[in-house]
Amino acid sequence: MFIYNENTQLFIKKVRLKARDIFAGMGLELKRSRLHYKGVMYPLSFVVNESDKVLGFYDPLIYQIGINKCFMTMNDEELLENVLKHEIAHFMVHVTCGISEQAHGVEFRNIFKRYAWNQDFSKSQINLAAYTKTSNQVTQKIQKLLELAKSDNEFEAKLAARKANDLIAKHNLEKVRLTNFTRNEIDMRELEDTYVKRVASFKRRNLLHDCLYDILKEFSVAPVFSSGRGGGYLEVIGAKENVEAAHYIYDYTTQAMNGLWLQAKKSSNLKGVRAKNTYFKSFTKSFLQELKKSQQQHISSRELIHLNGLTSAHRNRVYPRVSSQSSQSSSFDPKAWSLGNKAGKSFKIGKGINGKASTKLITY
Repeated sequence: MFIYNENTQLFIKKVRLKARDIFAGMGLELKRSRLHYKGVMYPLSFVVNESDKVLGFYDPLIYQIGINKCFMTMNDEELLENVLKHEIAHFMVHVTCGISEQAHGVEFRNIFKRYAWNQDFSKSQINLAAYTKTSNQVTQKIQKLLELAKSDNEFEAKLAARKANDLIAKHNLEKVRLTNFTRNEIDMRELEDTYVKRVASFKRRNLLHDCLYDILKEFSVAPVFSSGRGGGYLEVIGAKENVEAAHYIYDYTTQAMNGLWLQAKKSSNLKGVRAKNTYFKSFTKSFLQELKKSQQQHISSRELIHLNGLTSAHRNRVYPRVSSQSSQSSSFDPKAWSLGNKAGKSFKIGKGINGKASTKLITY
């Protein structure tokens, strides 16, 4: 996940200056968010990520370097510089050789040799288990709630997703003072940390991505499609526990929708993209109707306005000029619509699994 607040923005400025010095030592010039190389201006942005295992990464799709937030408090300038050099080496392999697959091959190692960088950091990982972070308690509560779907009580299982929605909303309402707080009064300096997580990557966006985008909006996060060269991401933005829950909900719901579609396709002899897209749209519509019924029973319209305002504030902190994003249109299949509608009404979200790693990777 990526983190946005005043402190991370100051840290990014520090990282950018350090990167500028590294490039200067290579005989290259980094100007703000662009590197001039052989007559071409390449974009290069920086983010702060939170991970128990990834110290840094380079994303060739959007020309982005991520640095772990542990460096904000670690006070180890030499380690930070070496990790940054590792990711800059990935960037240089990409722009010089056109290689987007980030293996630590000959081209990568040659950069370390050419500039006499520490060879230990040309490897893929380093053991820094001491910096492993414990799980967030609120996230654990949400995960436990989702485990109710494994209950023998069918009614309890059916309501698991709606209960998770209610818990997330309640947790957010506890963070703001509704009596004095209006949508236009959110002070970002006092707002909690904003987290960003990429829940999906794609070469070409499809209607299922759009359906999951619409579902995730109901879980107090701001989903955003972020596009690069040759593909893009579906990101979720918001408070940490909301983003974690949304990631799980995306993974589980995506697998479930694909599985339910295959069952419906086989049992009812449905064929083609039209039937598949119709099924997904109908499923999403009926599922959201059930969620919103529960929401109306537990959250007032005034409270909902405040929650939406808070979610928008998180999104604007990351993407202040994001444009509206709408679902794709598709043709209609009556039979698939009826089956998708039925499946969406009875859909239940299952149990989540959390895993922990003890070794931090330099990159991925």
